[in-house]
Amino acid sequence: MHDFDTIIIGGGPSGLQTAHFLSANNLKVALFEKDPSIGMDVVCSGVISKEAFGRFDLPTSAIKGRLKEAELYSPSNNNIHYSHPEESVVVVDRHQFDNALAERAQKSGTEVFLDSKVVSISNHDNFVECEIRRGNTNRTYRAKTAVIATGVSFNLQESLGMGRPKKILKGIQVEIEVEDIEKLKMFWGNQYSRGFFGWVIPLEDSRAKIGVMTEKNPMEGLENILGHLGLENNLYAGKYKIQRRGISFGRIKNPVSSRILAVGEAAGLVKTTTGGGIYYGLISAEIASGVVNDALSDKSFHPDMLRVYEKLLKNEFSKELKFGEFFHSFYSDLNDNEINQLFDAAKKDDLLSYISQNGKFDWHKEAVINILKSPNLRKILIKGLIRQGTKFAFSS
Repeated sequence: MHDFDTIIIGGGPSGLQTAHFLSANNLKVALFEKDPSIGMDVVCSGVISKEAFGRFDLPTSAIKGRLKEAELYSPSNNNIHYSHPEESVVVVDRHQFDNALAERAQKSGTEVFLDSKVVSISNHDNFVECEIRRGNTNRTYRAKTAVIATGVSFNLQESLGMGRPKKILKGIQVEIEVEDIEKLKMFWGNQYSRGFFGWVIPLEDSRAKIGVMTEKNPMEGLENILGHLGLENNLYAGKYKIQRRGISFGRIKNPVSSRILAVGEAAGLVKTTTGGGIYYGLISAEIASGVVNDALSDKSFHPDMLRVYEKLLKNEFSKELKFGEFFHSFYSDLNDNEINQLFDAAKKDDLLSYISQNGKFDWHKEAVINILKSPNLRKILIKGLIRQGTKFAFSS
C-alpha cells in the first residue's frame, strides 16, 4: 500500500507549484517542508518577470514593488541609465508569495506537513520511501513517485547519485528603510562582487533590498554598496538583519533517479547570468508534473520514460544555462579597468537601447549573442577570452 501518489520535498515555489499541478489532476500528494511555516526567513531578491505572472497566474497580492528603470554603476562609479519601454518586472514579498502558492496547492488537494524534514529517501521496485523527522520522532512515508524541491540543499540528490551543481555562489542581503531610492541600482566591479553584481531594489513604503551575489566575500561587497549610499554606519550599529544564502550555479549531473525527479534550484535550474531561479523553477515544476502524471496514468516507471524529463529540461534550458556559464567564465576574469571599459563601450554602442527594445528578462542568450557582436564591446571581451586560452568566433 502506498500512502501517496507523489511526495514533494520542499515548500518553495518549485515544490508548491509541482504539488498544485499534480493535485489538480486528482493525485494524492503530500508536501513536506522542514521549517515551521511556509516562506520562513527566505533570502531572495523577489524579482519576477511579468511573463512568469502571465504564464502561471501567480498571486499579484504579493507584489511590493515594480521596476521599469535602472541605474548601472561601473567600478569607477560611471553611471548608465536604463529604461524599459514597459514595466516588465515586479518585486514580491516571498513570505506572502510562497504562502499564496501553498494555499492554492492545498485547495487543489495537497496535504502540507510543516516542521517535517526529510532525512533520507530511497528507491524501491514499486515505491519511494522517505524518512521524515518531526521533533524527536521519525516516521516513514511511501509514495509511487517523489519530487525533490529542496532549493540549494543537495544532500538527498547526492545520496541518490544525482550530483550537485558546479559551484555554490554566496549571496547576502539586507532590507532597510531608506528615502529617495526609486530606481533599481546595480553595481559591477570587484569591490562589490567577483563575477556577478550587487543590487539595490526599491520597495513600497520607502524600503529597499540591498544585496550581493559573488564568488568571494559577500560582506565586503555589501559594505561597499552601503558605503556608496552613505548607509554603512547603520550596518555597523547592528540595525540591519543580515541574511545569507548559497545560490546554485550550473545544473546537477542527473535530475532523474528512477521514480524521483528534482525541480528548480534543487536541479541547478538557476539563471547563470543573474542567479534568479523562481521562473525556471516554476517551468521545471510544470514539466515534472506532466512527466509524473503520465507515468502514474500509464503505471509505467521505466527509466527511459522518466528520462523524458531530462530531455525536456535540456530543450528548455540547456543552451541558456551553458551560454550564461560561458559568459560568466570570462567576465569573472576581467579586472576593474576592463569592466570600466565595458561600460564605456556599452555607451558608445548604445547597447542598452538595444536591450530595452529586444531583451527578455528571463532569457538572455539571444541578447548576449547580439551584444557580443558590438564592435567596441568585443575588443574588451576578447582580452578575457585570450587570457583564458578560449577561442570564440564572433560573426558580424
